[in-house]
Amino acid sequence: MLIQHTSLGLGKIVALEADAVHVYFEASEKRFATKLRIAAAAPFLSPAAAKNAWLKGMGPLSLDAKTGRYGLAATWLTHDEAVSRFREAFPKGFADPKYLAESKRKGDSEFKWRAAHEAFAKELGGGEGERLVADDDVGELVRRALRVERNVGLVHPTPEKTSLKDAFKDKGAARAFFQALFELLAVAAPDRARFEKLASAVAALPQGTSPALAWPVATGFAFIARPDRHMLMRPKATSDAAMRLGFDIGYDAAPNWATYSALLSFAELLLAKLAPLGARDLVDVESFLHATGSKRS
Repeated sequence: MLIQHTSLGLGKIVALEADAVHVYFEASEKRFATKLRIAAAAPFLSPAAAKNAWLKGMGPLSLDAKTGRYGLAATWLTHDEAVSRFREAFPKGFADPKYLAESKRKGDSEFKWRAAHEAFAKELGGGEGERLVADDDVGELVRRALRVERNVGLVHPTPEKTSLKDAFKDKGAARAFFQALFELLAVAAPDRARFEKLASAVAALPQGTSPALAWPVATGFAFIARPDRHMLMRPKATSDAAMRLGFDIGYDAAPNWATYSALLSFAELLLAKLAPLGARDLVDVESFLHATGSKRS
C-alpha cells in the first residue's frame, strides 16, 4: 500500500508489526525502510492519492536481524551509484566515443545491437518477414534470422549445447515462431495475447524450454527489431540487474506476460531516468544494466 506522510512524503508500506509500520519512502537514498511507531505516526499518515510505478514495482525487502529493519538486497545501488559505475566506463555517458565505438570485445555492445537492428531492417524489415511467412519460405526466414542474430549472439553456448540453429530445425515450429514474432511487432505496443502466443511458439521449438534459449529468443528478436518498444530479457541476469536497482520484475524461467510487462515498465522508467545522460532507447538501458553489473556487486 502507498501512503503519504506529511513531512516524509510518498512511501510504500513494506511490513507491519503490532505497534509499528515499516515504510520505504520515495525520497529515500537508503537501503532500509523507516520504522514508525503507529501511535505517534498515525496522525501524519494517509492513503496516497498519487501513484508511483517505481515504488509499486520495488523489490522485496527482507528483515535484518541486527537492526530490526527491513532492507533491500545487499547488492542494491542507488540510481546515482549506478550512474557513477556507468561513468567509470563511459565518462561522457551515452555520447561517450568509447560507448559508441565499434567493439571488439567478447559479448554484446551498443554498436553490435545497432548493427543487429540495421541487419534486421535489411533482412526482415519492410514487410519481408511477413512475406516469407506467407510464402512458407521457412528456410530463408531462418537463414536471415541467423544472419541478424550473429551480430550479438543471443544464445550463448551451454553444456547442453543449446543452439539457435538447432532450435529452428523443425519447420512447422519455426514458422509458428516467426508468424507470432511479426504479429507482435505489428502493434504499437506489446500486448498480452500476442506475447503469450510468441512465448508458446518458443516453447514449441526444439530446445525451446531451455532457460538459456527461451527468454533470449522470446524477447531478443523483438528487441533488435524495435528497441523503442521491446526489451531484452536475459535468463536471470536481467532480473538480478533490476533487483540491484531496487525493482522486482518477478522472474520466472519460462517466458510469461507478467514478467515481461514488469520488465517493460522497469525499462521505460529507467530510460526516463537516464535521459539526462543521453539515453535514446532500450538498447541504452540494456547497455547500462550490463555496465553497472559487470563489476563488483
